Amino acid sequence: MAFCKNCGQQLNDGAEFCANCGTSQSAQQPQANNNQAQQQAPIQPQVMTGDADVQATKSVAWLSYLGILFLIPMFAKKTSDYCRFHVKQGATFFALELAYTIVTEILKAICRAVFPGQWKYALFTAYYDQHIITKIVSIIFALGSIALCVLAIIGIVNAATGKKKELPLIGQIPVIGDLLDKIYYNK
Repeated sequence: MAFCKNCGQQLNDGAEFCANCGTSQSAQQPQANNNQAQQQAPIQPQVMTGDADVQATKSVAWLSYLGILFLIPMFAKKTSDYCRFHVKQGATFFALELAYTIVTEILKAICRAVFPGQWKYALFTAYYDQHIITKIVSIIFALGSIALCVLAIIGIVNAATGKKKELPLIGQIPVIGDLLDKIYYNK
């Protein structure tokens, strides 16, 4: 249904002039053809730039620093460079955390075997009193665990705020990241 561009009167199909005011409608026809051409043009896929990649994936990238959960962004956002960076950092952090836990538990077990504690009884209660050396070693390892928690928080904050910064100290260890590149990312 077409209308006159001058007076707004409804036009008959294919009319070149308005029956009411006589205005030529031929100039209006090409515009309609242009609108049809614009509607039929194929929609181009949106290419993600660096900032768009960060905005689209930072809500998942922070999971890289929560232990084995680095696998979620690794599989969910495989094509994202931003997620790949944080997955490599998170995998390195996870390997360090796992090695630290294993070494800590082994050394604590050795300490408990070499310096056994003793059961003490007082006022109808019994408790196990560790040797002083075992207590000191446990405190030192607890401080190391706190340092690992601080590193995890730094990584989470960096990923969630869109920063592509390496973790202090362990961020420059490329072994795990290079291994992920070879195995999973095929680089």
